[in-house]
Amino acid sequence: MRQSIAICGLDCEKCDAYIATKDNDRVLREKTARFWSELNHAPILPEQINCDGCRMDGAKTVFCSSFCEIRKCALAKGFETCGDCTEKDTCSKVGVFWQNNPQAKKNLEVGIYYKREKRYQYVTLRDRPDLKDAAATWFHGKWNVPKEAYLECMEAYLNHETEYGWYLCLDGSRIIGGMGVIENDFHDRKDLSPNVCAVYTEVEYRCQGIAGELLDMVVEDMRSKGITPLYLVTNHTGFYERYGWEFLCLVQGDGEPEMSRMYIHK
Repeated sequence: MRQSIAICGLDCEKCDAYIATKDNDRVLREKTARFWSELNHAPILPEQINCDGCRMDGAKTVFCSSFCEIRKCALAKGFETCGDCTEKDTCSKVGVFWQNNPQAKKNLEVGIYYKREKRYQYVTLRDRPDLKDAAATWFHGKWNVPKEAYLECMEAYLNHETEYGWYLCLDGSRIIGGMGVIENDFHDRKDLSPNVCAVYTEVEYRCQGIAGELLDMVVEDMRSKGITPLYLVTNHTGFYERYGWEFLCLVQGDGEPEMSRMYIHK
């Protein structure tokens, strides 16, 4: 799906705000501001008509950031577009919008199809053992766990001493997302094992489904080896549920004053 399809499904290249920004068209900005002020029953200034597309990296989205409830909702839920949401057909926000803009919904339906053609490469460390040192360095930089600890786990996996794997998402040669599986993720419930750990996506690559793709990959890989259920410690709520994880209990993290949430995937 091209980036100029908005979160709601509108084709940005046909949007006056997008065109005015791209062409730096002062007259079109003023015209659009007047028209949108009437539609939204709120004053919108020409300088707020400033948008490079709400899904573009580093985009200016002055109007959408302030007024668009559809965009706010999708970002809060971690969705790339409304087409990814299981509640889209009953949604009071985008549903009404689609009644007046049926082509926007069709754009997302096409987008869902093309999303299957992955933009990034998803690999296990056994697929790419040459990335061992780079991966250990990357995870260390995100979680401040000693690099040597990651290397020890990775070497055990690569040497087939364990099936607890390591999973990476690559944009070209760059690691942009990853996670692993270990016996215990530094908490007091040693009976809840193994644990998915070190879940991380680079900030500029978030809201594209990368973590969800990796989570599904881990679950499928572990299940194929007879390893189920899996457990995961997090302080997030609402994210992991979208990928089949269920809240199980609270656990005490090593050296942490507050309890953390333990999830299970059966």
